[in-house]
Amino acid sequence: MTSQTWIRISSSIACATLLAVPLLPQSNPSGAQPGNPDIAGLPAAGGIYYRAASGWVALPFTVLMPFEEGRSVALQILNVGSDHAIEAMPGPHASVQISNDTRPTFYLRGVTPTQLYLVRAVPKVEYRELRMAISSHFREWAHFRAEDIANIELQSVAADVVTVKPLAGLKPGEYALASVTEPGSHWIRLGYDFGLAAGGTRK
Repeated sequence: MTSQTWIRISSSIACATLLAVPLLPQSNPSGAQPGNPDIAGLPAAGGIYYRAASGWVALPFTVLMPFEEGRSVALQILNVGSDHAIEAMPGPHASVQISNDTRPTFYLRGVTPTQLYLVRAVPKVEYRELRMAISSHFREWAHFRAEDIANIELQSVAADVVTVKPLAGLKPGEYALASVTEPGSHWIRLGYDFGLAAGGTRK
């Protein structure tokens, strides 16, 4: 990746952060509902969590905005000259790595499951890439490729808590749970990232 491209990614993330901050999940002072052992101790703050052997782990998130590498902003707006875009997450690997479960269960607190995608990322030297196909329809300009999306199942376990789990075992690699910041928003998402280490056991 060239320095100019990385500056473009950093600038996109910074701009998207300013737009998305008011829409981030808010803290829920009520905490997890008592009497439900599955969510005992689940943090009250909004986010996406994984229950590791050591306790609850919050998935870090990145503000995602699709852009077309090497093209001017004007050409991107006009949708001229390319058939794909990318969304980038900094670093070659997620800080949260899961090593013993190919069908991990994640707990969403205060995060809408509407238009939620579990997407495989491609590791690069300095970032992880989510590749997107481009549509000629302006409102659906960029969308995840079908081959990168894993089927998921959702289940409500509390008033503000939903679990999400892949239907089939995931291959080792880097992934993101991509959630829209508000209903109807297609271009700005929050990417909650994690990695799946080799040697995991299927559940």
